Amino acid sequence: MYLITLKTIISIVAIYGLIFISERNPKLGGLLAGLPLGVGIMIFFYGIEQGIDFVILGIPYGVSGLVSMLAFTIGFYWGGKRFLDRPLLHVASATLFGLIAFFCVSYGISLVEVTLISSLVIFLGGFMFSVLFFKYIPIDTNSIASPKKMTLLTGVFRVVFVVAFVLFFTGIASLIGSKWAGIMASFPITLCPLLIILAYSYKDEVYPVVLKNFSYSIATLVVFYLFVFGLFPIIGVYLGTLISYLICLIYVFFLKKI
Repeated sequence: MYLITLKTIISIVAIYGLIFISERNPKLGGLLAGLPLGVGIMIFFYGIEQGIDFVILGIPYGVSGLVSMLAFTIGFYWGGKRFLDRPLLHVASATLFGLIAFFCVSYGISLVEVTLISSLVIFLGGFMFSVLFFKYIPIDTNSIASPKKMTLLTGVFRVVFVVAFVLFFTGIASLIGSKWAGIMASFPITLCPLLIILAYSYKDEVYPVVLKNFSYSIATLVVFYLFVFGLFPIIGVYLGTLISYLICLIYVFFLKKI
């Protein structure tokens, strides 16, 4: 019960904070979306419940799985260009395209054995493709939509989505093994509901800005994975997670300056 409560509280704080910032500053929201919010939550609880060795075995697939996350963003963008005048179909199309892209790429990754080095090569290829994809798409990175008041329904949706995902996949981690657990740690559990809400509320005015900046800031997750890989076996899950987060915050700060 303690772990379930802790997972719930951390998930709620992460998604509400990201939504609040993104509605007021999409550019900053995209950068912050690259922080290990969902990934950090998953890895932290994998470490507590399954052990450090389980986390270390899954990290190469977690790094490779970031390409699946990038595939999700591209799929969401393409799907979000449809049914702009019909909010529900618009959101459904964007989400469906994103999920199909994510799981197709994830399945491909699961078919091969990857090491930490090869996973970095895989990520670099996906990262460069994503950056180039969003670079040549006309997006007004200075667009800022007027924030809308959060309704009870949207608030509940955000909470339920993130908490359900975290509870489910951390709960079945031992059943799906370190490979798929690592891949699913890179599912955009905080980014996905953020994009859904932004797409429903602002059509295609805001979320493309978040995606464009996220394509750069996702490298922060690689930094997080690498420090977790090095620190967990030495100083443990709690302190290792804390230091990895602090390093990622510094990285994002300088990335925002650039």
